Amino acid sequence: MSAIRPGRRSLAERAAVLSLTTFFWMVWLYFLTPLLSLLLWLAGYQLFTEEMLDRGGYQALLGALRRYGLVALGILLATLLWVDWNLRHYGSHNKRIQGPDALRREETAQRAGLTMEETAFLQQARELSLDFDAQDRLLIRPVKAGGGPGHADRR
Repeated sequence: MSAIRPGRRSLAERAAVLSLTTFFWMVWLYFLTPLLSLLLWLAGYQLFTEEMLDRGGYQALLGALRRYGLVALGILLATLLWVDWNLRHYGSHNKRIQGPDALRREETAQRAGLTMEETAFLQQARELSLDFDAQDRLLIRPVKAGGGPGHADRR
């Protein structure tokens, strides 16, 4: 840069000086960040020990933890009672309806107008596409290429 007074520098020279000054100030601040972090950590540690140990803040913390613990215990008990009620009311998830309302495979096949083989296929299939024809008969549409009763339209 020239030794000319700052007011007589060109716009490019002023921009370059400003950029370099800003860059070096940022580098300086970057190198000061660990020192600033250390000072803030020490201040936080000092504040923590002063509040919690010297002024007895840990007693207030223990009192709050007791109250919060009782609330958490109450929520746990309410949840356990609700789960117990659901298990008693609905039973376990593996139970299936057994009795006069349960349809056997033969009845299902007869009511749907399907053969026993088609009914077995429907029960074992992971993915199905079902439709109805103009006479409201069940159509098993193919989902994937493969064998079985669901491979072709059943009419």
